[in-house]
Amino acid sequence: MAAEEMSPLRTSSPVPLEPSDGGTLSVSQECPSSALHTVPLDKAVYAWIDHLKRGGNMPERDNLVGMLEALVVSRVPRPMPTAARADMDVRMVIVDTSRNRKFPHMVDTQNGGLAEEDAIWTQCKTKMTHFCVRLVNANGDPVKGTTVQEGGLKLRLTLHKVSDAEEAMDDDWNPRPSEGLFLGRASRQFEPEVCMMEGLHEFRCQVLLLSSDIGGGRMFLKVAPTDPHLALNPRLVVHSRSFISRARMPEEYAATNAKNNAKRHAAASQLLTMALHIVDSQELSPPASVDLDTLEESPSKRHCSPASSETAQTDTP
Repeated sequence: MAAEEMSPLRTSSPVPLEPSDGGTLSVSQECPSSALHTVPLDKAVYAWIDHLKRGGNMPERDNLVGMLEALVVSRVPRPMPTAARADMDVRMVIVDTSRNRKFPHMVDTQNGGLAEEDAIWTQCKTKMTHFCVRLVNANGDPVKGTTVQEGGLKLRLTLHKVSDAEEAMDDDWNPRPSEGLFLGRASRQFEPEVCMMEGLHEFRCQVLLLSSDIGGGRMFLKVAPTDPHLALNPRLVVHSRSFISRARMPEEYAATNAKNNAKRHAAASQLLTMALHIVDSQELSPPASVDLDTLEESPSKRHCSPASSETAQTDTP
């Protein structure tokens, strides 16, 4: 370890600091607490060695013990952040979950117009997204998370826009405040941070943010250690392929339309049946009877007598 990184030694004992006129290092026989010197440990040790070689007096017992203890402690290797180790033979890789249509849910080639590497990946808001990561060494053998970080490798899943890859989006990006970015299994809250004890972990969630919420842009998932030192190691950070997020899959739209059409057809059939039943009932009912006597005796009807007719004719000149 470099000398300048050694802990300083605070001492009130005779610590040789400067050469004396006689060729030996001058010492302070007594030093009050208000005049304590802070001396780097390596300089104090070398000064004492030189002092003793020149025939100087031995240091006081307590000071010698303290100096030796500090020397031992300074020589103990300090634990270095794993990310700073250039020889760390561990990396994180993405496990393919496309065979079960978990990620991506759909690959759009625009009717064969796009090659497989250019196809558009699509995730659906109503379906679970499975994003799985694994720790391996250079030979592809599994590595436990406890090998990378004591107590397990702590990871965080984040969602990013392709147009702004550095900034992770949060729940405020969703214009529907009650939803947020993710939803966990069984409609429970999703925990984006996990502690990976073994060598594999699968994040399972629904992506609630739609591409239409961010101007039609694409997005991607990122998994990285929560420890800032480990997050600096690019071999421990993975990014998914970019995708678009939509509310439903095309087959879900077709199923919904078919269901709505069936409901409309059933309602129309029911109305037609009711109309036919009404018509049939009217045709089978007998006509209403008419009481002729009642009509003849109706006071609203005026009847002219023969005498009145004759009088009218006589009066006419």
